[in-house]
Parts: sequence; structure tokens; C-alpha cells
Amino acid sequence: MAEEKKGRRPFSIKNLADLKRHIQVGTEFVATEHQYHPDIVGLTRVVTKVQTNGFYSKIKDQPEHKWSTCNYGKGGWTPFGKAPDYRFNGSEIQVLDRRKNDGSVLYAIEIYGQENQLNKTNKEETNMNEWERLHRQAEHYKETYPPGTRVMLLHMGDDPRPVEDNMRGTVRFVDDIGTVHCAFDNGRSLGLCPGEDSFRKLTDEELAEEQDEDMTEDESGPVMGM
Repeated sequence: MAEEKKGRRPFSIKNLADLKRHIQVGTEFVATEHQYHPDIVGLTRVVTKVQTNGFYSKIKDQPEHKWSTCNYGKGGWTPFGKAPDYRFNGSEIQVLDRRKNDGSVLYAIEIYGQENQLNKTNKEETNMNEWERLHRQAEHYKETYPPGTRVMLLHMGDDPRPVEDNMRGTVRFVDDIGTVHCAFDNGRSLGLCPGEDSFRKLTDEELAEEQDEDMTEDESGPVMGM
């Protein structure tokens, strides 16, 4: 590849947590295969924005490319999957096609880091500090939003298919990077990202109203007489 000819080598990625540590604004990566978009294979992409549930990227030095102008100019959206969705083969990261669920590869990428990256010592220190920050944030949200907590989604940020504003839901769990995964009352399940999405706990008054409504529904059911 062009990167290798210039003396650059892809990172060796060990697991999903390691992948997330390497995905930063400015990180470059190349798709080595793609089941549905073969036209993107071999093109260098640059990360433009990182969220806890995924990241955006543009085609390097091609601002007018369709994969650079999509999503209102933020570039193509790549969600982070779950650990079983990945295979890590040295420098190649394979993402499985969960829609087929047959073990086939949806796409594969190699990560090359930032073009103007810091020296190795500073980069490792930056990654460690960021990982520690995310870890502390995750622990805080795990304590604040234990499973079963009722929440109100005020507004969802940049998700391509957002849940509507003012939708209530129940916390299922908080993952290790602080994403609050919820089952919403409209039937959807989605993770809320602190800093990107606006949400809060239901107040005591709102919880009491919900309990009253549940009791009213129970009492309005059929009654069997003697």
C-alpha cells in the first residue's frame, strides 16, 4: 500500500478496547475489503469526529468525495460494535456481518494513526490519560444510572436514527466507556452518550405519576365476582 511505501506500518490492534484507544481525530485507516462498498477499498480515510458509539471519517485529500460530504459534511459513519463482532488478526481488523450471522466479513480495515502524530511517548501518555478519563466517567455513570433507572431523553445528538425528544426509557446497563444503554418506551433500544446526548433521571414526582398510572390500569381490568 502507499502507506507502506512511505515507511508507515499499520498498528497491531489486540481487541476492541485497543481499537477505541487508537481511534482519534486525525487517525488514518484503510479498508482492505468491504462486502457492500468495494469502491472504498484502498482509499485512505481520516477520522473527523469521535463519539462513544462510533466515529465519522472523510476520504483523505478528497473533500468532494461522496464519502466525505455525507452526514452533513462530517463524512461516513462507522459505529462501534460489540466485542464478538470483531476479529483481530495482527494489523487487520475484521468486522463480521451480523445481518447474515454466518461468520462472513462485512469489512476489514488497518489503522495507521495520525499523519502528524506526536512522538511515541507522548502519544502513549495521551492515550492512557484519555482511557483513564473514560474509565472514571464510566464508573460515575454506572453509580448514577444503575439498571432499572427511569430516564428522560431530552435530545439525541448526531445519531443517524435518533430516538425522538422527551422519550422515556429504562436503563439496561452502562458499558465500560460510559455509554448508558436504555430500553425506550417506544420499543427501541439505544445507547446514550454523555456529552453528545442530553438526558436526565425522572423526578420523584414523575416516578410517582407512572406508578399511579400503572395502578389505574391494573384496577380498570376485568373483575371476577363470587
